[in-house]
Amino acid sequence: MGPIGFSFVHKCWTILRVGVVVLGIRLALRYKTLPWVLEQFSPCSMTVEPDDAAMKILAYYVDRWLRLFPYNRRGNCFPRSLALYRFARQRGYLVRFHCGVRNAAFGLDGHAWLTLGSEAFHEPGKHWQDFTVTFSYPPDLTKMVSQGSAIHSQGLTLES
Repeated sequence: MGPIGFSFVHKCWTILRVGVVVLGIRLALRYKTLPWVLEQFSPCSMTVEPDDAAMKILAYYVDRWLRLFPYNRRGNCFPRSLALYRFARQRGYLVRFHCGVRNAAFGLDGHAWLTLGSEAFHEPGKHWQDFTVTFSYPPDLTKMVSQGSAIHSQGLTLES
């Protein structure tokens, strides 16, 4: 098979793989907690070199799948961020998953996004900056622990 055939097969495989991940996330969230799902995606590959071009392609196909099969009426940011979190961690990106809320005309509005360092990771637009973070994974323990405080989470005890 020549380069064109390989390219076509690779594209079809990528589309199928992204669809399976999006479906798997929906199913997992029906039966498991968000921290459990994120923990399954968290091991970061140290053998794969981060590839921004590949991440752009994966983000494109995640968006296409979610346009065809929307998560809910208000948006697809939650499953989009989870799928991209999985793909990014597999590719060696040390991204963090965030959920946040803000006041809106109809009540509270929620959003989910990824960051790499302090910058948004494959996030369309800048509106994520308007949200107050309510959940992050992995948690930033340096910001959570202050002098004299103790955190007890999932059997982990941190004392300073």
